[in-house]
Amino acid sequence: MSVLDALYRTYNYALNNNMADQAKMLNQNAVLLPVFHTNKRSNGSNDIIEITLSETGEFIKAEWMPKDQIIIFPVTENSITRSGKVIAPHPLCDELSYLASEIDSDKHLEYLKVLNNWFSYMEKENENRLLRILHGYILQDTIFEDCIKSLFAGSNYIVNNDFSILLNSGDHAEKIIRMEKVFVTFQIEVKASTEANLSVSTDRDIHINYIDYIRGKNSEQPQEQCDISGERTYCVSRHRGLMGNSKLISISNHNETYYGRFVNGEEIVHIGYETSQKVHLMLKYLMENSQNRKRFDDSCILINWFSDDINNDEHISLTSNISPYDDLLDEDMEDDEGYATLGDSASSAVNDYILGKRIDINIDGKFYVMILDKISNGRISVKYFRELPKSDLFERVDDWYHSTNWMYYSKEKGRYIIQTPSLFRLTDTIFGIENEKGFVECKESKLRTKTIERLIPCIIDHKKLPQDLKNRMLHNICNRSSYDKSWNSVLAVACSIFKKYQLDYLNKRKVSEMLDTSTLNISYLYGRLLAVYEKLEQDALKSGASGNDEKRTTNAERLWTAYTKMPGRTLRILEEKIRPYKDRLKKNRYGTAIYYDKLLTEILNQLNGTESFGQKKNRALDENFVFGYYAQKQDLYRKQENKKEDDNEDQNDGGNE
Repeated sequence: MSVLDALYRTYNYALNNNMADQAKMLNQNAVLLPVFHTNKRSNGSNDIIEITLSETGEFIKAEWMPKDQIIIFPVTENSITRSGKVIAPHPLCDELSYLASEIDSDKHLEYLKVLNNWFSYMEKENENRLLRILHGYILQDTIFEDCIKSLFAGSNYIVNNDFSILLNSGDHAEKIIRMEKVFVTFQIEVKASTEANLSVSTDRDIHINYIDYIRGKNSEQPQEQCDISGERTYCVSRHRGLMGNSKLISISNHNETYYGRFVNGEEIVHIGYETSQKVHLMLKYLMENSQNRKRFDDSCILINWFSDDINNDEHISLTSNISPYDDLLDEDMEDDEGYATLGDSASSAVNDYILGKRIDINIDGKFYVMILDKISNGRISVKYFRELPKSDLFERVDDWYHSTNWMYYSKEKGRYIIQTPSLFRLTDTIFGIENEKGFVECKESKLRTKTIERLIPCIIDHKKLPQDLKNRMLHNICNRSSYDKSWNSVLAVACSIFKKYQLDYLNKRKVSEMLDTSTLNISYLYGRLLAVYEKLEQDALKSGASGNDEKRTTNAERLWTAYTKMPGRTLRILEEKIRPYKDRLKKNRYGTAIYYDKLLTEILNQLNGTESFGQKKNRALDENFVFGYYAQKQDLYRKQENKKEDDNEDQNDGGNE
């Protein structure tokens, strides 16, 4: 199924299930707009006026709409694509330059033609109370004067020759408001306390009235077969923009792209006007609904939805952390501006499926995912699109989880949990640097976006992890000094990436975070050695007479980079530097010192006994070094914690005797 077909079918599904034009939810949630309509959000800087009339059509007041307030209004085929000096009025709500004859008489005349045509249809075919009241008021041509008197009453203002307003209130600086571009919408104040005010934005009757009017007009136009719906209908070549004026469907300005097969660009594809509206309004809704979209940067968006869950009430996101073996972490809200928190919430639906709790998946349900990129001011590119059964999605997310999960520390819970990091976290760790707050962040937005785009198919299409990402992560992990506060987080993400790589390319069935003392891989053993030396020195620093913990960088940490490049040579240096700490530990904690001696001897014997060790001992370490280091370190801390618990129990038992 194509992108356009999927969007068209989704809109029809929403229409049949009464999900479209839920205008009462305006300003609370994204609203799927009715066909032949659009919306506009107030920026709070004197850009939208709402005029309130009485039921008899008398002017009551005009008010600036507050910031982020959204209005809905009808549009025409020409007005939705207008730009520059083109005169193409909307049929009812529009800029003051169209509604007020004193500002621009030519625009006003064209506006009245469009409005009167709709009104004539209404009188003949389909009566609408709201349209009748508004039509009568607009014909009085007092909108500009009414707005100025109402908006600036009590203020010191001057109307300039260009119809801008100069405000000067006492000690305040002068302010100029350009009125010709100010947008105007309407509502009727209803006297009956049981009825809500009639608003162009929320009244479904006037929306339906306009839809019927346009359908009637379209039926009088030449009819062609739509390549998406398969119906004979009025087809168009101009389509609405989605990111500003950037369009999903457009005809190339370069004629050579179709000459030889077609006479003109309109022959390439035939799309019905109403079909185009449904496709674009569906996509517009998905782009505006935070549960369906995730922004990568200012121009690139990932969108996903289900055929049976258009609103994505299950909150499934391919870019979230997944923690199915624990309670979900608190949901982080998306920050479109700074991208400070980027979807670290997980989907309970996916988690339940992974745990085997969910078996009621609709076998006919489809999952759709696409990546849109604004490649220019006039074009939008679909960089990625997939359709797959809903059950397949859950299975592929399950597979992604099991191939990338690792132990991550949760600050919220104060303990470690098994988790798959979000794609944003993976990308930031691979290509980012540690910032002042101690978080690793990739500041190159294009690189960040490209990397996430490359990772999405690893989930959806079962593609292998790109090897260059693994190599970059290995390079990062070898430079430990680059990470002061974020080291433990970087180490866990590296383990997730290396685990995925080994499962994909080395045909391993399992990669575990648990210590495997039988592994004779040279890199793994070198990693174990470094973990023991690091822990030995830390324990020695704690074993002083005062018992204070001397917090400073250990020799193992300082020599980390050299160790990963030339382990055999660096190991000799490390052994010399660690000798004083061995002596200190023997003096203060003899039993612990003997334990470390035995452990080091055991690992060194294994290392010396590996095949061709003499030839390979100075080769740069691979990712198995990280697994060995991590597993040995976790094992040492686990035994230390168990010993503390045993000591506490002995003390408690002794106190009860």
